[in-house]
Amino acid sequence: MTSTPRFSAWAAVPDGITAAMFLAVWIHPFVFGELSVKTAMLTMLVEFFLIHATGFFTALGGNARVPSRLRIGSLVGLSLFYVLMIGAFAWAFGEWWPLLAFGWLVVGKVLWARRDEAGDDAMMWKMAAWAGSVAAYLFAVAVTSTVPLPRLGMREELQPRFGFGDSMSGAWVEQPQTVVAMGALYFGLLCVAKVLAARWQAKRDATRKNEAPGGPGLRD
Repeated sequence: MTSTPRFSAWAAVPDGITAAMFLAVWIHPFVFGELSVKTAMLTMLVEFFLIHATGFFTALGGNARVPSRLRIGSLVGLSLFYVLMIGAFAWAFGEWWPLLAFGWLVVGKVLWARRDEAGDDAMMWKMAAWAGSVAAYLFAVAVTSTVPLPRLGMREELQPRFGFGDSMSGAWVEQPQTVVAMGALYFGLLCVAKVLAARWQAKRDATRKNEAPGGPGLRD
């Protein structure tokens, strides 16, 4: 039995909000407080872990051949593993809010993956969606690391106030507009992709309705 997943445009809302927040930080680096830029950078690192987790969640939770108890146990154990990983990550940076960022990003993944379809076809769609998020992340990294990006409101004289400290280094620290632009691009791509998927679903449903016996496509 094949099953095509149901896509909802509501699943794009969290990603659209997150992309807008990254754009706001790019224009005004202190729009959400003194550590807005640092928050943006850590959010993209948390998203990297979450993408990694989503692949396992999809493979374990969507495999109908595995008994439900085993699937639930595996998902709980995997969730605890990633919570501990993010917790250690937050502790290393001396910040507790990455756990909140993890929870917010999970909302977008849950709204996208929360579908009841079963079967190999549905699993294929879910894994394809996960692969698409990986491709979007890598694409955003490639674009923002190769294309010169303006600082906009993130002026160089403001950089000491971004909260990186002397212990942090790297391209994202030296050119912080790159990670902020990456977040805007990545979450923007996810938002657009989910909206397009929902539109495709609506058109597909309309076509099926017209072709169904007794549908509008038939004439006496």
